[in-house]
Amino acid sequence: MKPYSKIIAAIDFTPSCRNALREAVRLASLNQASVTAVHVMDEFLVHELKRALSTDQATIRADWTARMKKFVDEADLGSAQVEMEVRIGHPFAELSESCRVHAADLLVMGAKGSRNDPGRVGVIAAKCVRKAPLDVLLVREDAQGPFKHYVTCVDFSQNATDAVRIALALASQDGATLDCLHVYQSALAMSMDYGGMVAPMPLGTDSQAVESWQRELTEYVAEQARDFPEVKTRALVLERVNIREAILDHVKETHADMVVLGTRGKTGLRELLIGTTAEKIVANAPCSILAVKPEGFANE
Repeated sequence: MKPYSKIIAAIDFTPSCRNALREAVRLASLNQASVTAVHVMDEFLVHELKRALSTDQATIRADWTARMKKFVDEADLGSAQVEMEVRIGHPFAELSESCRVHAADLLVMGAKGSRNDPGRVGVIAAKCVRKAPLDVLLVREDAQGPFKHYVTCVDFSQNATDAVRIALALASQDGATLDCLHVYQSALAMSMDYGGMVAPMPLGTDSQAVESWQRELTEYVAEQARDFPEVKTRALVLERVNIREAILDHVKETHADMVVLGTRGKTGLRELLIGTTAEKIVANAPCSILAVKPEGFANE
């Protein structure tokens, strides 16, 4: 399985995006994919440059294309061939349009935050995870592939299954291990979350339910991993109230360096991974994140 064939790397000239470009090229080399580096210039900036320098838009675009070439050359990509494109407009809109024009199936971005909160994901990157019509990989500035330990989240939806399959393929390429998590929100865990306001429940109240989920998850993971026998996998049921905290705690405890996340699960069930939870994980995870979009995803 080759997860991706056409990759767009967003360029904003930061160290984080340089690392993202390197990861895009690494993924492309493993999958015989092509890479296009895209930088989006703000329309107001272009207008001011035209006025200050008494020049035209074509000259400005050519100048920034030369800057991109210098940035790409200094990224130490070996002999990799990277196409370059400078667009003008709103970053999200132009990145989305570039992905559409190139029929891309993966957008790779640096996960840079603000100067005062560098650990959080940047605004444009977060918006692309929510709304861009393709998978989005956010790469941390200190990330270095190949990755060693992947984590993915299972709610048994089709989108989660797609994410598990992609995680398996990437883990296979990297020689990495993979943890498949399912968070079970038991009545016991919920009662403990109410700070003593609910009468204590026997510790064995949900043991059978947890065992049942564990069997189902183990069988599910074995079925998905059948084509990837070389990947060492673990099927883990976490009994917690807060899905986001359960996943983030596991990522930190196991020092995972990549989370592969389905961004839409089944609807109407509390315990399943849905949009809001996915966004919180993306914003707070200390590692790189691959957000997998469901088939037919469209920006609402």
